[in-house]
Amino acid sequence: MKADETIPAPQSNGASRLILVVDDQEHERTFITDSLRLNGFSCRTASSVAEANDLLQSTLFALTILDWGLDRCGSEVLRAARVLQPQMPVLVVSGRPYDARTDALIEQADAFLEKPLSATVLQCQVRQLLQRAEAARQTLLPRRMEDIRPIAEIKEAYVLQALQLVNHNLSLAAEKLGIHRQTVGTLLKRASCAQTLDNET
Repeated sequence: MKADETIPAPQSNGASRLILVVDDQEHERTFITDSLRLNGFSCRTASSVAEANDLLQSTLFALTILDWGLDRCGSEVLRAARVLQPQMPVLVVSGRPYDARTDALIEQADAFLEKPLSATVLQCQVRQLLQRAEAARQTLLPRRMEDIRPIAEIKEAYVLQALQLVNHNLSLAAEKLGIHRQTVGTLLKRASCAQTLDNET
């Protein structure tokens, strides 16, 4: 390739509008997908933990709407999502009599809605989560050529900030970032050594 030759920008594959709907009740899946499609979203559906995890491994989603009951427990899908697609928002829904909201938020769900769902509230919550996720992604993107920084530098800063947000829990940071715990530990140690040198000088 010549020095001045440029490569065309990749075309969008529609992933920014693709939502995974996970619910073991067909009428609930239909209600959710119909509501979202009216607003221009594309949907894939799963009725079990296994189906949901298979889709998360093979397809990039903008957001997952997850019923907390399912055939086993929605927490299994949420944990898989945090490893496979850590930046994707997960909206948990439930009509269970116990406090599913607390369980879901402890498991790092981004939001919770109680069934029966309102189409208006659902659409509003989905838009808010997607806008928040897009804003987070945009803050990392350079706007000018002089803003481009080495990936290693950005990675280190990102990991250290993530560590602060999870109170320096290495395992949780590694899970949410989708990297090995040892990698997080190495970056933390390197940053600590650099801070020590700065203090000595």
